[in-house]
Amino acid sequence: MDCYKDVEGTIFNYEAVTLAGKERVQFSKYAGKLVLFVNVATYCGLTAQYPELNALQEELQPSGLVVLGFPCNQFGKQEPGENSEILPALKHVRPGGGFVPNFQLFEKGDVNGEKEQKVFTFLKRACPHPSELLGSSKRISWDPVRVHDVRWNFEKFLVGPDGVPVMRWFHQTPVSVVRSDVLAYLKQLQGNQGG
Repeated sequence: MDCYKDVEGTIFNYEAVTLAGKERVQFSKYAGKLVLFVNVATYCGLTAQYPELNALQEELQPSGLVVLGFPCNQFGKQEPGENSEILPALKHVRPGGGFVPNFQLFEKGDVNGEKEQKVFTFLKRACPHPSELLGSSKRISWDPVRVHDVRWNFEKFLVGPDGVPVMRWFHQTPVSVVRSDVLAYLKQLQGNQGG
């Protein structure tokens, strides 16, 4: 789903704290890059996307793609642990087998509701939701519920080199589809630069 064309502002006005809590990252550091924002969870059925996101980061990093992960416990309570428990759980439980994300993870936080991280407020305002389905009200644990809310773990937003959101994907969209959309967008960018 393409984002709105007349978005005011950019991700460069926002920041987040790294998972270890040691560093505050200003998103302005990603100027000139493509940034993929993903709300992640360790104990989700879609956690299998973690290795696929690693592969995407590895493949497209030379083209300027940066993947950023935001652990969130708002969907089925699938990220219940403390920040310090997330990497060990990924390494030893899901996906397990010594898995280590090769992309930046930030502190656990909300992506919907009153306490949502401000960058997600901006991303959601910039992009309509790709699905009409809201999901089961039993699984919604935030307030207020808004039409553009993130519906589940592993929803994705792509932000262009100018800091403006360009695409949003439903959580069940395969990473392979996200990859081909990103490649098409890169090709379009290069075309616009006369390259």
